Amino acid sequence: MENLAKWTQLLWQEQRFKLWILQSPANQFEDIFTRVMRASFKNTFHAARPVGTSGDLKCDGWDAETKTLYAVYAPFSPKRKSAIRAKVRSDFYGAIEKWPEMRRWRLVHNDFFGLSAELTRELESLRNESTERGVEILSDWDPQELWQIVRRLPEIERFELLGGPDFSSATDTSTWQATPLRHHEDVHPAVVRAAVAAVSSICDNFQPDGLLDPLCSSAFARALTAWWLDDESLFQQYLEFLLDRCDATPFEAQLTSMVFVMRCAEICAQRLSMSSESFLQAQLGAGLHQPGAQVLIKIALEQIQGNESGFHCDDSKIRKKFVQGCGQVVIEFLGITAAGTGIPAILTLQDLLTSLQRLDYNDGILIR
Repeated sequence: MENLAKWTQLLWQEQRFKLWILQSPANQFEDIFTRVMRASFKNTFHAARPVGTSGDLKCDGWDAETKTLYAVYAPFSPKRKSAIRAKVRSDFYGAIEKWPEMRRWRLVHNDFFGLSAELTRELESLRNESTERGVEILSDWDPQELWQIVRRLPEIERFELLGGPDFSSATDTSTWQATPLRHHEDVHPAVVRAAVAAVSSICDNFQPDGLLDPLCSSAFARALTAWWLDDESLFQQYLEFLLDRCDATPFEAQLTSMVFVMRCAEICAQRLSMSSESFLQAQLGAGLHQPGAQVLIKIALEQIQGNESGFHCDDSKIRKKFVQGCGQVVIEFLGITAAGTGIPAILTLQDLLTSLQRLDYNDGILIR
């Protein structure tokens, strides 16, 4: 159980770290980077703060041992692509001019899903030019790379940076929703640890060119993971971020939420040796769900049956209730399946996230 608690702590801290980045405005991402690097490279990393008219001399961080200059960049900030490429090029050549001792240059960014093709191309062009000047352009760092640095910190320092969870969720069946969703008494601890590690690694694997919006999908996945960790506060914060996406990308947020419900119904039905239609019909007939959830289950059933009426909420408040309700339905489906099969919810959650990341377009039809 001690090893499981450590894995649970790591998963909780990763969710907290990713939420920290998601909730930070572009100008605060540099502060996060600085705190991470200071914790990990105390004796060699130096933060560079702007001073007067000189600014930061094109340096957001400096490693004295490797002569590496870090340029921190937040592509989530609204800028034209041409302006972004020009800024990266300007930062690089400005660093060469102001830091003649520089031997390496690394771009650090807050884009969970990778840099755009245009910016990647610009970096490759700079890489070819930099060799003539004796400077190596290193591979870019994204939030996952920063998390790997945090993960390698000693446990005490990692706790000081991020805090830690209450481990009662790993040992107690009582939860803030009073549902038996996190039990794992009949499963070997090694299996649960593997599932925790797998869920941790796949929450951000939604691709930009897939069917689902990657930011909505990742937020939904991390909200479900926070729920499994039995952390109501963390769950609510990811849910709030997801609800904010309802205003930014109304269609994508609704599509993502309903697809989570539909695919969860398919996986849970398979676990219970039922068809998807039978599973959803059973949920409607059992009277276990609130009226709002009943409506969402009916929509999912219609979609699985091939009903082309579709779904869309124009009202912002109703749209947020739609997305929030879909999350609750997924949680209830996982709970019903865990109670009916004895399979821990995290194992079903792992299969759910993995299958959703393989969704693609096929003449408008969902495919595995």
